[in-house]
Amino acid sequence: MNTALATVSTIGPRIDQVFPVRLAVDDALTRDAVAQAITAHPRLRLTDSAVPGEVLLAITTEVTDELLADITDDTAPPVLLVADRLGGRQLLRSLHAGVVSFLPRRSTDLGTITKALVTTAEGRSVLPPSVARLLVDHLRRIDHVLITTTGYGVAGLDAREVEVLRLVAQGAENADIARELRYSEHTIKRILKDLLSRHNLQNRAHAVAYALRIGAI
Repeated sequence: MNTALATVSTIGPRIDQVFPVRLAVDDALTRDAVAQAITAHPRLRLTDSAVPGEVLLAITTEVTDELLADITDDTAPPVLLVADRLGGRQLLRSLHAGVVSFLPRRSTDLGTITKALVTTAEGRSVLPPSVARLLVDHLRRIDHVLITTTGYGVAGLDAREVEVLRLVAQGAENADIARELRYSEHTIKRILKDLLSRHNLQNRAHAVAYALRIGAI
């Protein structure tokens, strides 16, 4: 049964690359079936020990603290977790343990698992919409807390800086921005100077590129 997934891309794939996969599967029957599927896949190979460039595949019915402790590794391989469910608290602990992709076990077949392994190994994340929403909601809560307590969001930009950079990205000059936001031109210059200094940015264009990259504008 196919599962709707959200894939987040970070780097481009290398078509000829073969990725090692290490298993963390307690159930022998499941382990054997997964091992056969991986062995038959042209871009995956099984490994019994930690090696560079590997992906760790963890399959379980319940995400426990013990499981997360077991898959956490100093070498920090990306982890594809297949489990029945993943709540908000478990999601955060899973991310700290190295999980970058998640599949719901009951609605996932072997083909989906091998495809997700390749996607994960290529530097991307595979998440069901429900899990992606959990993550977005959590980031929003963190952002709200940071803004409330420090004045800055997750990206290190406050609301006023975001508005200024949005207008800079549209080609507005300082005088235009000052009129639009009803600040003095001196204030706009100070806002830009402060954020350039705080984030080690070289100029206005660099600041806009940074804001676009982190999704602030």
